[in-house]
Amino acid sequence: MIMECHTLYRFDTEYSADSCEFNPVFNVLATGTYQVNKLDPESESPETERLGRIYLHNIDIEQLNKSASNQNKISSDNLKNGDDFENELAGCTKTGEDHNTGCHKTCAIECPAVLDLKWNLKEGTVLAAANAKGQLVLYRYEDSNKTLKIGEEKDICDGLALAIEWNLACDKIILSDSKGKVRVVDPNSSLEVLHEYECHGYEAWTCCFSAWDDNIIFSGGDDCCFNCYDVRMPGTAAKKNSKAHSMGVTAMISDRCKENQIITGSYDEKLRWWDERNLRSEVSSLEVGGGVWRIKQRPQGRLLVGAMHGGFCVVEEGQVVASYDEHKSLAYGADWVNDSLAATSSFYDHLLTLWSFS
Repeated sequence: MIMECHTLYRFDTEYSADSCEFNPVFNVLATGTYQVNKLDPESESPETERLGRIYLHNIDIEQLNKSASNQNKISSDNLKNGDDFENELAGCTKTGEDHNTGCHKTCAIECPAVLDLKWNLKEGTVLAAANAKGQLVLYRYEDSNKTLKIGEEKDICDGLALAIEWNLACDKIILSDSKGKVRVVDPNSSLEVLHEYECHGYEAWTCCFSAWDDNIIFSGGDDCCFNCYDVRMPGTAAKKNSKAHSMGVTAMISDRCKENQIITGSYDEKLRWWDERNLRSEVSSLEVGGGVWRIKQRPQGRLLVGAMHGGFCVVEEGQVVASYDEHKSLAYGADWVNDSLAATSSFYDHLLTLWSFS
């Protein structure tokens, strides 16, 4: 059965929004943006600059749950006529800075264009950012004034830093870049690069740690390759699959519910489930209607998927159980707030939303 989705909050990020990450320690949502500006628009080959901004929103989960409950009540009230239904439903969908929505902006900082964001979820006070200058930046979250301050930053790569992830212990970060390289970095030692791999012919769009063994890392690239590395074997991929994905590998997570399982997403519009001990062929797959840019998992296994032109969807037990199509542009950023609340962001329409499903 397909569940209903209800928009609870909308926010115009002005720049194109490509990532949003929820911090459950402080109930803070971070949204990263990316904007290319032409310095001389009248020139045939104008120079460009890549600008970014990171927003923080404070999340009142109790208020959002109340709003979601109200919308569910409206949707199930068959006694209302059509006009009353539409008017009351519209009244529950807020925009801007109305604090009664359960979500309000607390901070906006200018920065180089952001490609990816990830919170250190062990402490909640550090936000890692990969940016278009090839930098890894660690921002410090100050809960007293609800803002971010730069802690450490380092030039990591020659191209764009594309994707990042913390390991479960939050003492290492993996980063992939537009030159096809993957690095493991120590966030507690001046962002020292511990391991480096050059195993993709084109952009390395995505990367992750195994949730079950920090020595095992994965990456996916525009060359359609899905690689597995053992950091005890420097310089080369331990296992590789270059045939299963018909287009670039763009998203991945290590399943935290099922040992040895990893899930990948691709421009070819499929989610694939793998046994990481055998990358010759996937265990199963699911078409989601658009290129898969983001995969997020809840503790019970439910997946939130950003499927680019296909919008956002919720996947449970290998099936799509909810679809959210309020975004009118590329569905890129996504994260869970709780089991039935999601935050999502899209690119060209520069839109951040919070929504519920039931």
